[in-house]
Amino acid sequence: MKFQSFVNLAFALAASLLFSACGGGGASGNPNQGGPISAQPGNNGTFYAGEPGLITFSGGRKPYALTSSDSGILPVPPIVDGYSVEVIPNNPGVVDTGLGPNDLQVRTITLQVRDTTGISVNFDVKVAQNFVTGYRLQFTATTCPPPAAATTTTITPCAGSDTAVQLAATVNGARHGNEAFRLEVVRGQFAFYTPDSSTGVISNSVTVVSDHEGKITAVIRVPAGVPSQIAIVRVVHIGTGASQEQVFTITGASTAPLTLTAIPNDFTFTGPDANACGTGSGDFFVFDGAPPYSAVSSNPGVSVDAVSPSTQPGRFRVTVGNGQTCANKAPVIVTDSQGNRVTVTVSSVRGAAAAAPPALAVAPNTITLVCNSSGSVSVVGGTGAYSVASSHPRVNATVSGHTITITRLNGDGATVYPPSASISVTDGATAQTVTATVPANCP
Repeated sequence: MKFQSFVNLAFALAASLLFSACGGGGASGNPNQGGPISAQPGNNGTFYAGEPGLITFSGGRKPYALTSSDSGILPVPPIVDGYSVEVIPNNPGVVDTGLGPNDLQVRTITLQVRDTTGISVNFDVKVAQNFVTGYRLQFTATTCPPPAAATTTTITPCAGSDTAVQLAATVNGARHGNEAFRLEVVRGQFAFYTPDSSTGVISNSVTVVSDHEGKITAVIRVPAGVPSQIAIVRVVHIGTGASQEQVFTITGASTAPLTLTAIPNDFTFTGPDANACGTGSGDFFVFDGAPPYSAVSSNPGVSVDAVSPSTQPGRFRVTVGNGQTCANKAPVIVTDSQGNRVTVTVSSVRGAAAAAPPALAVAPNTITLVCNSSGSVSVVGGTGAYSVASSHPRVNATVSGHTITITRLNGDGATVYPPSASISVTDGATAQTVTATVPANCP
């Protein structure tokens, strides 16, 4: 009887082991199957936004029901038919209260896991803001004058200044050095100026590399004369595309009127002659003040176009296109965003009077002809519109272009004529004379 009881007990133990090995009532990989439920990471475990995280379970009986106190930040599947699940948190926009500016910016989320028998347990995890979020922009040095009442040491950019800006760069919650970041102007009248800008070129974006401490450093330049304003800068982690926008204040210039400078400030276009006014175009630049600039002409014959009105300096183009109407110091009024102004004048004048034509001249001014013969004389100068006349009834003269042809005619019969003739050449204003020696009679 005792032997039979021992055999029965042994058989029961073997069956139990076999059933357990085959997964009955539990599963492999869960050594605490059926016992208290636990999860890893446990309380105060930390996940980083955008990065996969693993939650593992032990105890209880699967499948597990899983819920999140904030599914917008930490979404989880409702049922987990296994002992682990991968989650990807979102970046929290609101973090836990009481955190300092240098603390890891986290949001605490409560997860509840419940097994098929109804046993449940709650545990907290923290979701940390990731990449370049949650770290304060700092200004470390500036060329701005110190405030009149030195009650604060806070540095803020001001009109007409260079100011160093620094940001602690983080990736996956840790500060990373030697990584590329891009700083961009989102709003405000400022631009970036970096040490390698040896030519003085500034732009609305600049790429910088973090140092070994994970800090980004750049210099922003604010034009002179800009008003007080809210400015926004965007920081982009080039490797991931993650970005953050930071807001700061630019202290504006004095409200006293500013002096704008236009170079050049006077244009004169000259016509080709006394019958036409000058035409043409030219560019001028506007310095100082607060861009953007605008310009308007009060003369309908003078137009002005904005080439680059929002830069410092601004650039404009004046044009005079009507050669029939002259302009005398026509004003072009240039203003900036604060109402400061400067005047550029434009004139269109006629050209110089036409030069007097060269004097009328003939060559040669004497000629000898025989009966029934012709000779030529050249005429130049004057207005070019020539006419000729002969004083001799038997000497004929004609003009073509710059050539005068003189002919002694035949057919005098027995009549004797004077032995010389005067040929008058005129352009309507002045006259010259050619003397022709001719026979007294040509039968």
